[in-house]
Amino acid sequence: MIKKKILVTLKNGFHIRPATKFVKKAKKFCSNINIKLKDKEVDAKSLLQIQTLGISKNDLIYIKADGKDELKAVNELTKIINLLE
Repeated sequence: MIKKKILVTLKNGFHIRPATKFVKKAKKFCSNINIKLKDKEVDAKSLLQIQTLGISKNDLIYIKADGKDELKAVNELTKIINLLE
C-alpha cells in the first residue's frame, strides 16, 4: 500500500469539475484507491463519495492505493490534483 499527503491548493476546493477529472483518471487504475480527509475515507473512483468529503482549499488529504499499479496511481493522481482548476 502507498499513501501520500497532499495540500489542496484549488481556489474553489475540490468541486464537481476537478473531482470529475480526478475520478476519471482514478478509474484507469486497477488498484483500490481511497481519499482520506480528517477521519473520513472514501473510494476515489466514486464522484458521489468524494463530494461527501467537502474538500476545500488548504485541506490536507491523503491518497492511498493498494494494488499492482499503486505507485503509478498515487503519483499520477497527485500530479492531476496539482494541475486541476
